[in-house]
Amino acid sequence: MRYDEMLKTLYSVHPEIKIRLGLVRIKELLRRLGNPQDSFEYIHVAGTNGKGTVTRTIGKILSVHGLKVGTYFSPHLETFRERIRLNDIYISKEDAVKMFEMVSKEAEAMTKSPDMAPTFFEIVTAMAFLYFKSKNVDVVVSEVGLGGRFDATNVVEKPLCSVITSIDYDHMETLGSSLSQIAFEKAGIIKPNVPVVVGEIEADPLKMIISKAKELNCDLKILGKDFKYKVKRTELGKNAFDFVGDRWSLSLETRMNGLHAIKNLSISLATLEILEKLGIFKSDGKKLYETIFTIAWEGRFEWLPSDVTIILDVAHNTPAMKALSKNLSTYFPKRKINAIVGILNDKDYKGMIDSIVPVVERLYITTPNNPRATDPFEIYSWAVQKYNNIGFMKNIEDAVNSCLDMCKRENSVMMVSGSFYTVGVARTFLTGNVDSDKE
Repeated sequence: MRYDEMLKTLYSVHPEIKIRLGLVRIKELLRRLGNPQDSFEYIHVAGTNGKGTVTRTIGKILSVHGLKVGTYFSPHLETFRERIRLNDIYISKEDAVKMFEMVSKEAEAMTKSPDMAPTFFEIVTAMAFLYFKSKNVDVVVSEVGLGGRFDATNVVEKPLCSVITSIDYDHMETLGSSLSQIAFEKAGIIKPNVPVVVGEIEADPLKMIISKAKELNCDLKILGKDFKYKVKRTELGKNAFDFVGDRWSLSLETRMNGLHAIKNLSISLATLEILEKLGIFKSDGKKLYETIFTIAWEGRFEWLPSDVTIILDVAHNTPAMKALSKNLSTYFPKRKINAIVGILNDKDYKGMIDSIVPVVERLYITTPNNPRATDPFEIYSWAVQKYNNIGFMKNIEDAVNSCLDMCKRENSVMMVSGSFYTVGVARTFLTGNVDSDKE
């Protein structure tokens, strides 16, 4: 089987139209594969936003300290291979096919019982764990796909650490309509006697997490109480902050942009302090500094230097769009910003548009490259009645070209956001990334 054939088969198995949470299918699939998740140490990262940054940062720092590290992300921006990495290097096409063939054989056998047919995400999670086992990794850092309690990644009984980056409104139809309900689902990754790190969380959902941690006898580290950070400079590619935790007091610089990025880097550092205390690695100050300085994260308030200032950000819910709006105002207080936004159909598009419109000169509505995309004309029809700076371009590439031309004429900033499936297409188009999938 070729890689492109694998993608076509994988994407057609169970299209991501309806999310089916639950652990019965993934546990059976993994059992059939020899329970690969039991072959490595595990760090589990949940949260409404910030999971990817924390997963990437922890994995990167552990790998530069000599550990063999697997990292698992979802979704991807430009290529499926981004999801599964060994020491931050994408899984090869050959290994992806090999893992898929092994997993799909067992998944197909399970489909004899319709209720047991594994989902797309369960198949990919099994591929990742099988790959990590085959490479004899020391540790895996995995972000949750959705929620936590019933997510396919929540199958390791004794992780090294559980991390909850943030609690906010997203996927309410699945996780619940209140922050406490959402916190309950995300706190499902907390395991007995396993340390927990949490970011800035409102009082009610934080009570839920504290209660769960106390019930399971977990040591709990809370941002703002047990570890802190202070932003010293926000400048594109030249950000600086101080971090103070249990073991480390650091003055750091980072090319990663955005106020939220500094917060997520601090959550990562607090988790790494715990891992050092557990004896997983011995930190080297120079390696910590250099890694935090050089680490980049595609599509997370990413700056693409060119004759036009381009910002790509995968903000895909209202809280993330509010953070993006604040970042744009912080980094570009005196410049015009023209934006392209494409949103999936399970999102609060009205809240997202309301959050970003005040900081942009003009906003183009477009279509994410995903079956779950909201009809862009539906969004446009609503937005154009409320705001006078809304445009419509169904095709992402056309929207990028039009916005680029406008930004060149005006010397303004161009921003693309709304979904991984919008930013990914735009990024490939803008950079000519030869590693992107064409699917």
